Amino acid sequence: MAAQQAARNTAVTVLGGGISGLSTAYYLAQRLPSTAMVTLIEGSQHVGGWVRSERRQIGSGVSALAEKGPRTLRTGESREALAVLELVDDLDLRDSVVTASRESAAAQNRYIYYNRHLNRMPTGIGSLVTGVPAAVRCLAGGVWQDLFTRKNTPEATDESIHEFISRRFGRAVDDNLASAVMHGIYAADTKDLSARALLYPFWLADQTGKHGVIRGLRRVAKLSRARHARFAQRDAEERVEIAKRRVQNRGFWDMMGDASMYSFEGGLQTLTDRLLADLTQRPNVEILRGTPAQRVRLTADNAMAEVGLADGRVVRSHHVVNALPLPQLKTLFSGASPALVDETPYASVSVANVTYAKRSIAPIDGFGYLVPRASSHDSAALGVVLDSCALPQQDGNEEISRLTVMLGGATRDSAQLEQDALETLRKHLGISETPADIDITVARECIPTYTVGYVDRLRAMHEWVAGVMQGRMSVVGAAYGGPAVPHCVLHARDLVQSLNLNALTAQPLGVTGLEEIMRSFE
Repeated sequence: MAAQQAARNTAVTVLGGGISGLSTAYYLAQRLPSTAMVTLIEGSQHVGGWVRSERRQIGSGVSALAEKGPRTLRTGESREALAVLELVDDLDLRDSVVTASRESAAAQNRYIYYNRHLNRMPTGIGSLVTGVPAAVRCLAGGVWQDLFTRKNTPEATDESIHEFISRRFGRAVDDNLASAVMHGIYAADTKDLSARALLYPFWLADQTGKHGVIRGLRRVAKLSRARHARFAQRDAEERVEIAKRRVQNRGFWDMMGDASMYSFEGGLQTLTDRLLADLTQRPNVEILRGTPAQRVRLTADNAMAEVGLADGRVVRSHHVVNALPLPQLKTLFSGASPALVDETPYASVSVANVTYAKRSIAPIDGFGYLVPRASSHDSAALGVVLDSCALPQQDGNEEISRLTVMLGGATRDSAQLEQDALETLRKHLGISETPADIDITVARECIPTYTVGYVDRLRAMHEWVAGVMQGRMSVVGAAYGGPAVPHCVLHARDLVQSLNLNALTAQPLGVTGLEEIMRSFE
């Protein structure tokens, strides 16, 4: 079907074919009638964004799975976790799921590389009986400092995580612990990350309390329960839906209840591939690949949104959902862009997938380890994942060990990155053997950095989105509310549920997609 023909019948255009765009198109196609078209536009030939799984042949008929982006999903009772589980259920991927139980080494053993040693993180009070890891000893002093330090909240509306934690708990807590966690999630330094955006309950406890963060958390919990009361009906409906699913597919939901994390036998790309396959067979979905959008604007009568493509085609629709990263969004509009677009840098991550032709090559069992700022002088890595320990089912019967080394930045060439990865494994894990396979992937500008002042810029972004297309555009994606796959899926679902699709042809929908995210900071 030609784009010009599709444009006449397109109800909604979705820009971007990553997990956010795919999920948005999926939920739209479910809710819209078969006569209302959804057009998904992806500038590259690859659909799925940074979710990339590759089965590599490493000789003698042996293969190994290489995850080049996100690799596992967390279970639990959060709305984010349940949204993805519902999606997996709906897409009939239950038999493809592989899990790590809550009692597995991957769930119980997580490490921080500190003082040239791997420090196992405690999982509870009982795990401290055998000793307190050196990296964690600073916590006791940090708690004491917070409890007995007078209120010293700055007048500014935000500060970096480094400033916040150092002020209340001591610099060692940030250097040894918090910086490692943020390396693993955002591939960024806590000196750049917003405390208000990423540690909001703690930030609010400090802002509103009089006796430190820890004592203030109880009050914040009460405020949070009061705020969530307005979502009582929504939450009740979602609980009923989950209860129905537990009855319909009891085996699957019981299995996920016992799991700590999960993925798929063929890797996380199984999820995005199935979303793509589902959309492809739907009569009311059209997917345009290899044709990036170049501009978005209103038609002359302001009655429709118009997307101009690089090949000269034009797609018109009543509403646009922009799921593109902020740097790409900026190129679509003339005039000044909002501060969130201009002041949100994206971190680059280099990934080394390393496979050895033997099992259990690492001296530890566990999910892996992260590298804090305190050890950055001794390591080029952000962290290491022991893939074969985390989800051994993905190895089948192969006699292999898979590890992933995550390295910050994108300035080194492949040879240097390979050398850095192998040196990391040698120094940290004592692995000096030559790998059967090593594959380097550089993910340039893949994770948005929620810098200081993010929440204020988010509010300004909401106003800009509402005005620039006069209510005919919404946004979703990793730059709003969280970069992880579950955040993106839930944001897409919440957005589609908030759109009054019955009024699509009559008037602008007037939903930016940022409303609920902003409420979470109230």
